[in-house]
Amino acid sequence: MPRPSLTATSDRVLSCPQPRPGATVRLVCFPHSGGGPATFRDWHRGAGAGTEVRTVVLPGRAARSDEPFADDWRSVVTETTDAVRRLNETSDSPADIVLFGQSLGALLAFETARELERTGIGPRRLVVSARSAPDISTSLDVPSGDAALLELVDRRYGGIPTALRAVPELLAHQLPPLRADLRLAGSYRFAPGVPLTTPVIAFAGIEDSTVPPGELLGWARHTTGAFTPHPVPGGHLCSVEHPALLLRVALGHRDR
Repeated sequence: MPRPSLTATSDRVLSCPQPRPGATVRLVCFPHSGGGPATFRDWHRGAGAGTEVRTVVLPGRAARSDEPFADDWRSVVTETTDAVRRLNETSDSPADIVLFGQSLGALLAFETARELERTGIGPRRLVVSARSAPDISTSLDVPSGDAALLELVDRRYGGIPTALRAVPELLAHQLPPLRADLRLAGSYRFAPGVPLTTPVIAFAGIEDSTVPPGELLGWARHTTGAFTPHPVPGGHLCSVEHPALLLRVALGHRDR
């Protein structure tokens, strides 16, 4: 019996700039607040021929721009887990799944890993970046005004790129999903449960004030598998600043 193809919904949830049907590893990337497929659009070039890179697309951007922004964790995690699960169910060459999440994406990747393990198909590895352990609560009052939002991002996360600020139209387009994602991140509440068995690698930029070293180490509480803290140079967007390093570690190519 032929395998069913990915549904249109799955294609919208998981963007893939370079499909690799024969891949042995599928790296699923969860962007930071305001991020989308463009954040990881070139990662397939450094991932190697045996790795397919996909990016989670949240409602309200890219191919899902016609949908309202997400404001409910359960629905986001459910649809993401279903899309990831179907990657191998609908493929002629099942592959190991590696989840990577940056900031807000770290929480989404973690919750997705929990759901996948509950169904008996946990990922090979969970890689998180720029986020304290999920049981460490963070408060964030997201302003409704654009100027105040920009000031918040500058102060807390290191700012909006100069190139983006220089084009008012692009900046205006970026602020609504950024605000929506920050509100989603601020609404997260950790629900205690069985720790993962999936190995966890936790990255943080040494200049990122939002993730003190002790809070990075807290990820060890959430897995009975191997845990590796990985401080790297840079700030909150350390994974974007050092994609080659992150790919090498996330994919297990430590000696390359």
